[in-house]
Amino acid sequence: MDQLIVPVGVTVTALCVLSVILCVVAMAFSWGVKRPEVKEYTLDQRWDRGPALFTATDIDPMTLARHTEPGDTEGGSASGKW
Repeated sequence: MDQLIVPVGVTVTALCVLSVILCVVAMAFSWGVKRPEVKEYTLDQRWDRGPALFTATDIDPMTLARHTEPGDTEGGSASGKW
């Protein structure tokens, strides 16, 4: 088992160094890439999309390491008139 420490360590180190080099090369060549311009929404424009209300109340209660109330869920709920 001790004979595998060096080969596995060298392999993992070489793969990490290679992945870092590949990431740097990919970032270096991505400077010339043209990305589409995102239209900025302002309040004076008409909103033509559906509502974007997200809630986390559909998630079942989680088992946490502390005492919780039966109504505790991940996230929360919204109340009031929309």
